[in-house]
Amino acid sequence: MEQQRRAAIDGWYHETQSSQQRHTPLDPCQTEPDSILLGLEQKIEPSLRRLLTQRNGLLFAAQTCYNKLFPKSVSLSRFQTLSLYDRLSSALTVAQVTGIQPLCSHYAARLAPLNCPDASRESNIRQTHLAQYARLLATQPTLINSAMLKQLADVGLSPQDIVLFSQLIGFVSFQARLLAVVNALAGRPATVLPGFPRPEDNDQRGFSLQLRSWHAFLPEVDLHKASKEQLDVLDFCAPDARESSFYRLLLQDSATLDALSAVTTHIMQQHGDEKSALKEWAAAATSRINGCLFCAGIHGRYYLDCGGETAHIDSLFQDNEVKNVAQSSIDPLVKSVKTLTQAPEKFDASAIQPLVNAGYSYPQILDVLLSSALFNWLNRLIQTLGESRPA
Repeated sequence: MEQQRRAAIDGWYHETQSSQQRHTPLDPCQTEPDSILLGLEQKIEPSLRRLLTQRNGLLFAAQTCYNKLFPKSVSLSRFQTLSLYDRLSSALTVAQVTGIQPLCSHYAARLAPLNCPDASRESNIRQTHLAQYARLLATQPTLINSAMLKQLADVGLSPQDIVLFSQLIGFVSFQARLLAVVNALAGRPATVLPGFPRPEDNDQRGFSLQLRSWHAFLPEVDLHKASKEQLDVLDFCAPDARESSFYRLLLQDSATLDALSAVTTHIMQQHGDEKSALKEWAAAATSRINGCLFCAGIHGRYYLDCGGETAHIDSLFQDNEVKNVAQSSIDPLVKSVKTLTQAPEKFDASAIQPLVNAGYSYPQILDVLLSSALFNWLNRLIQTLGESRPA
């Protein structure tokens, strides 16, 4: 337990003791009722569809996050300069690089009625930086550095803007993979556009179970000046969230932090569910594939705490290409997670079948894939908004 508390203090690990009811939003949905699965779940045969309906809390939490990021209108201020056009055009960019066509169509339809920004030089430069950052964070998060965050600040984004922008990219990355899972459960073949770029493996090295600390690149919220609402959100995120640099930074936009916390709770800690070795293994594998040293180490330790095999971690953390790690693993889970993480547009029923053949039940498979989808969101926040160092 001390190790778990240390991880929460040094980083973000979500070991909430809050009630899930805390995360039920009091405000009604501001957009169409299903902007998450886009109706694709109707194509799943009834017995598998029930697996999703049993996750209504998760889907409601994800819808709430969507509503916070993409409301019908956005009031701009000195601290909040990302317009609805900025948000939806960036979401469309992320959807396009994931190759999930229904998601592209959804964000394109919401973007279409909006007026484009003016054609001034400054506006064009700003839009270029937003698109480049969104594309890079969605595809190769290990390449984002503090200099790129400064570039966003140089074109007028506040720390609150940058946090919200990164949350937005992470959320759409999560949503794309959620839709890929739904498509696979429906047994539909993947549709890959001609010439779609092949994802590249990252070259991150140094994976281990060593404790690491995390330090923000951007100003954190001063808790002495925080509002009661901000402090309430922080306290419901994790027991030691006030001591966490990561949580204090994400508190720059407390609404999205609250929504992220709810989604994380519903995936990683269902009511009455003990920590799951399968979920932790999927989290560690996804983090390894994304090149996130911090998350891979934490969830590698949690996997072992849940009775996981040391040999699996040793194989996962060896310093070679992710491609080789997936190919050499005797566990098909790593291969499925790799496809979902690096090429969601190719994730279909054929990516699930090896898990079925290996004896995993469909509830277990869904647990694994939801955990992986979540960490495609969380890894992007950890990797780009700060840096981790050996503790």
